[in-house]
Amino acid sequence: MSRLSLLFVALTAMALVACAPVEGDDIGEPIFNGTTPDGVVVEPPVTTLPIPDVDAIRVPFDHFSIQEAVNVAQPGDLILLDPGVYTEEVTISTPDIVIRGRDRNTVFIDGLHSAATGVIVRASGVGIENLTVRNFTGDAIRVEPIDPAVPIDGFRALHVTTSNTGGDGIAAYGSRNVDIRQVWASGHGVAGVAIRDCVACNTLIEITLVEFSATGFRIEGAAGDVTILRSTARNNRLGVAIEDRGATETEGAVVTGSVITNNGFSNTPNAFDPADTGFGVGVRVAGTTGTRIEANRILGNTRAGVLLVDAPDAVVTGNLNESHPDGDVADGSSWADIVRPTIPYQNGPVPPGIDGMLDADEKLPIPAGPVAPVDFAGVVVPEA
Repeated sequence: MSRLSLLFVALTAMALVACAPVEGDDIGEPIFNGTTPDGVVVEPPVTTLPIPDVDAIRVPFDHFSIQEAVNVAQPGDLILLDPGVYTEEVTISTPDIVIRGRDRNTVFIDGLHSAATGVIVRASGVGIENLTVRNFTGDAIRVEPIDPAVPIDGFRALHVTTSNTGGDGIAAYGSRNVDIRQVWASGHGVAGVAIRDCVACNTLIEITLVEFSATGFRIEGAAGDVTILRSTARNNRLGVAIEDRGATETEGAVVTGSVITNNGFSNTPNAFDPADTGFGVGVRVAGTTGTRIEANRILGNTRAGVLLVDAPDAVVTGNLNESHPDGDVADGSSWADIVRPTIPYQNGPVPPGIDGMLDADEKLPIPAGPVAPVDFAGVVVPEA
């Protein structure tokens, strides 16, 4: 039986832009409920939260572990998690289910720096909402089809926090109609959010903040329409990477209405790129077709604002792009990589309390589906 510990904490939900990270990683001392490592059976914990209004499979009251709830869930079901530290790895193979925490800041899926991947999504239509995934040696959330020839169609991450992992915060492979919104990703050894190996991707990353990671956002081998909209990449080694991947060309990627600042921050982990390619760059575009960097605030990255490497048709326009010693828009054909110090991913700052879903106890589960087209007409350069 998976290990589960109940940890009630009092955290103040603060607006996204008003929060400051805190050094250290206090995961607490888990108290295992269910069956402890020495075989003692423990009764289900008691919560002070009211009974939810929405019909759901409740963890730990109907099932001790998230994985047990997932194993019995049917398409269309909601799995609702009470506050606690769930020390398990979860694999989702049933389509169209939603896993939702009742409180983003007190529901933790925690790898305790020993488990590999927090949540692995193998089915279409899955939603992950209103919780925190942290302290895994690999990815916090990984979306990847069982058969690469059959892409996952529909995934949603909404009001999710990921922190302190050796890999990515959220990584989607071979998936289309990926919707990532209101995510805060911090302290990742590869990228906060990564989109890879998709065709007709139709993917939107919106109002999402990535920081203190090797790369903020990575778009690689995405053959069709990935948009980063009204999001923030700050205090990473590299802010945004848009690149071809192997034989797959990235096409039609757009970064717009976003803030990309102070990247080139060496007090960050780096498990992916020992050469530190793009260190100190706001946006690095390598190869690709039809990439647009438009109406962004790109300021104070330690080397260059936008670095173009063999990307002759990339469009960089309408940005507030300044205060870069190596150029606001630089040619990367002879770029010299600079290897800088790193830190273990475990030592990164931990995100503070962050606003979550206001209706987590009553909102009906909606399977992830097609992502609506982006209306670029109203996108403007963000204010400071």
